[in-house]
Amino acid sequence: APIGWFTPHALSSAQVEATIGDFAAAAALAQEAGYDGVEVMGSEGYLINQFLVTRTNHRSDAWGGSFANRMRLPVEIVRAVRGAVSADFILIFRLSMLDLVRDGSSWEEVVELAQAVEEAGATIINTGIGW
Repeated sequence: APIGWFTPHALSSAQVEATIGDFAAAAALAQEAGYDGVEVMGSEGYLINQFLVTRTNHRSDAWGGSFANRMRLPVEIVRAVRGAVSADFILIFRLSMLDLVRDGSSWEEVVELAQAVEEAGATIINTGIGW
């Protein structure tokens, strides 16, 4: 994102795994604090969205390349969050339906991701557009 004080850098695989754990831990804390659910922000050009699209994901490891690899982060986050909270805790995944940037997600990729996050445990899919 063009806002901020820090120059972005590629996360190591260990940092990606730690980030997944951080999402799960934050959701568990939210449930403990009495919230009914959480929303995982997977759209509008933020971190998860940056893993999804070839515009920003230039990785050649298990987190980049094919769409199956690029969508691995959001799917693993949803799976980890679902595993960290109760079955009745609401898990919303915010999905970018239309990125409005070159090399964004195709319609087929959007549908595939929606089905994958639902299967991984999302209760609701909320949609947005643009970066």
